[in-house]
Amino acid sequence: MAIPCNVSAQNNDAPVAEAPSADYVATIDKLLEVSGSKETMKAQFPVLMNTLKNMLPNIPEDVFAKIEAKYRELFINRMVEFYAPIYNRYFTLEELKNYIAFYETDLGRKIAKVNPTLMGDLFQVGEQAGAFIMQSVIAELKSKGFDTKGL
Repeated sequence: MAIPCNVSAQNNDAPVAEAPSADYVATIDKLLEVSGSKETMKAQFPVLMNTLKNMLPNIPEDVFAKIEAKYRELFINRMVEFYAPIYNRYFTLEELKNYIAFYETDLGRKIAKVNPTLMGDLFQVGEQAGAFIMQSVIAELKSKGFDTKGL
């Protein structure tokens, strides 16, 4: 006998929102610009293209160069379209405009400028902390007689 199971990947705590308007999407575009997120997206695109190049080694470089030029802007535009419904679940248009206003302050511009480097630094420290904890847990398990050879 099958038991019905209703599983949803949605965040049920998030408010339900209608599809974002063109004005909302344009505001997301501006937010991504002033927050520095578009620069991060632009940096992701060559990584995507290099992955494709590695998967398709027989495609000539000049063909990939043309494809990359063609799809670079489309990639950013699609990301904005994909982000808009997600932001729309959590922020009103007015809240987004306030968010943008913050990024247009001196502090907001500084955050947009340093955030990618800051996140990289924090990620490295997080990896170091994680490695330390793993080593400590393994050492404690060994001291208690547990087999940790597979770790």
